[in-house]
Amino acid sequence: MVRPGPMQRLRFLHIPKTAGTTMVHILRAQYRSRGQFRFTGDADDDTRRYQALSEQNRERIELFAGHAPITTGIGPADSCTTITILREPVSRVQSFCRHVSEGKSPYLLAEFPPARFDLDAFLWSGNDELFNLQTKMLVNHRHSSAPWSADLSDSKMLNSAVRNLFDRVVHFGLQEHFRESVERFRSAFGWGPVRYTMRNYVRSGKRLQFRQHHLQRIAELNRLDMELYRIAAAQFLSERASQEPVLALDAGL
Repeated sequence: MVRPGPMQRLRFLHIPKTAGTTMVHILRAQYRSRGQFRFTGDADDDTRRYQALSEQNRERIELFAGHAPITTGIGPADSCTTITILREPVSRVQSFCRHVSEGKSPYLLAEFPPARFDLDAFLWSGNDELFNLQTKMLVNHRHSSAPWSADLSDSKMLNSAVRNLFDRVVHFGLQEHFRESVERFRSAFGWGPVRYTMRNYVRSGKRLQFRQHHLQRIAELNRLDMELYRIAAAQFLSERASQEPVLALDAGL
């Protein structure tokens, strides 16, 4: 069998609860039969797994994807073409809260079991994923537990995130415009036809009830993310106004 020719080495910076799971499935289909490396969110373990690979297997990697900040400490991942997807911050945190309330975050099961999940307690728990996660992931270096961003003022943190989004991330999309975002990626990188089904899609049934004080709390926690998203969305929509994309996707919801 003749191995497929190389594609552009690509990294997808997967920010949790931004339709990233669906994006990863799209990418894996496009990079099928090619070397892939998955970041798990555990920086030390990710580094150990990468270092344990043979030089030949490292060179075969054409797709890096998964939960890791903008700078991972793994040279080829940090230097290759990077894409990401952002999401309106209040909506992102609401989705994360639902995720935890359903017992889907193993590291939080003991403290916040589904049977006794308390939304107020969780929103005031200080969990790192509740506040400005998108900004932090666009700034932090490798270890989310010891981010150098902790030494930055809010204004410097935001400016650094915006700069990295526009300078280090080659293309970004918005979860609220997911279909169009995928088409932009497809057009930019010359992918074949893209077919997908939305993953982690919210279905009807019992859901968390977010009251006004919950929404206010989320907004307070995510002031930087909200400004980052405002800037990113303005750029995204400005680009859309300047060109009319030709959609070639088959989305099954």
